[in-house]
Amino acid sequence: MKGVRVNRASSLLAGVFLFLAVSVVSSANTIYVDTNSPNEPGAGTFDDPFRSIQDAIDDANNWDIIEVRPGLYTGLGNYDLDPNGKSITIGSTEPNNPDVVAKTIIDPNKAGRGFYFDSGEDANCIIEGLTIRNAYTGGKGGGIYCYYSSPTVTNCIISGNRANTHGGGIFSQNSSPRITGCVISGNVSAVDGGGIEWWRGEAELRNCAVFNNRATSGAGGGVDYFDCDNVVIANCTFAANTADRGGGLYCWSSNCLIDSSIFRGCEADSSGSQIGIYSGTVTVSYSDIEGGQEAISNISGSLGWADGNIDTDPCFACFDANGEPNLWDFHLQSVYGRWEPNSQSWVADSNTSPCIDAGEPNSDWMSEPWPNGKRINMGAYGGTIEASMNGNEADFSVDGAVDFADFAYLGTSWGREERCIEDLTADGAVDVSDLWRFALSWLWQE
Repeated sequence: MKGVRVNRASSLLAGVFLFLAVSVVSSANTIYVDTNSPNEPGAGTFDDPFRSIQDAIDDANNWDIIEVRPGLYTGLGNYDLDPNGKSITIGSTEPNNPDVVAKTIIDPNKAGRGFYFDSGEDANCIIEGLTIRNAYTGGKGGGIYCYYSSPTVTNCIISGNRANTHGGGIFSQNSSPRITGCVISGNVSAVDGGGIEWWRGEAELRNCAVFNNRATSGAGGGVDYFDCDNVVIANCTFAANTADRGGGLYCWSSNCLIDSSIFRGCEADSSGSQIGIYSGTVTVSYSDIEGGQEAISNISGSLGWADGNIDTDPCFACFDANGEPNLWDFHLQSVYGRWEPNSQSWVADSNTSPCIDAGEPNSDWMSEPWPNGKRINMGAYGGTIEASMNGNEADFSVDGAVDFADFAYLGTSWGREERCIEDLTADGAVDVSDLWRFALSWLWQE
């Protein structure tokens, strides 16, 4: 009987928490912003949106969503944007659509920064699916400035920004922002951290393309870390970044783990080509580093060169270090299928990148499209729906042949009504239609 009472109490408590959670979600409002709104300042409704993003921020309460429609946002109220410590989401209408992201533009026109976080914002303050360009500051952090604040920045383009000291694209001090799925390119700092400058705090960078950034007289053309703990760089691509020291990244008195990433064409004038270490610890695993260990400059630090590292051409879809950066495409070539962002379709190449199915073996590969080698790809698109494919869709055992071993996989999943690799027709069920498609590949060999 005592056990029954405990279970009932637990159920009651769980119900209360569920009710509170639903209440919070249901009380959230969506506030709309449109630079072409007919009214000034607007009311923030669907039919009468605000014209400026800061007006929407000032009107928002915790958990509200600010939906920014495509357009060019410039002038007062559209730069030095300050969430004032609120737990809100500020994003485009389709944060996962690269075309919408590219057309939803915050442009300070060199009058200030894009975003300014200094009120203790945490991971519940989310910036997603926005382009921040042409920002400028005489201090630190051209595009985004974080001070004792740790927002989430995801699926953003942070490009063509400048800082007169540190962090052309992003500056973070005593903060732990989480930056995922972002393009950080063409940013310039006069000192350290052309793309990102990180001072103290925990640092997480995932699925980002960091390229063509420059630290004109300092360290870390792509990213510079100073006195940071638990630095994680996972599934990122660093290309053609330049600095005096550490063309791709520089690690000062920081502990840095790099895995499933690619470094290509990064240059440093005085010491090191791709990565520089000064009194810090860098561990590299399952990554493609141009020049290998010789491309890492280690001054009184520690380098851990773990398993799975390679030094070979990653076979990007389009990359020429001396060419036009706007044409670069860091998707990996594959004869089995590569995502082509301009046509929004899958195409077949004549080569297959050695970086496919070569990332950290224990990383989650389930978001990658099938077929694959049941292992995450290296680079910015590894572990995402845009990861390049590999193999035959009916080779469930990933042994290079379609035979009875794969038929056994199909039999084990027969009748399942959920998405799985054996659901070849992607209709949510493993049935006769999948068996028919499987038969078309019978006795295939790689």
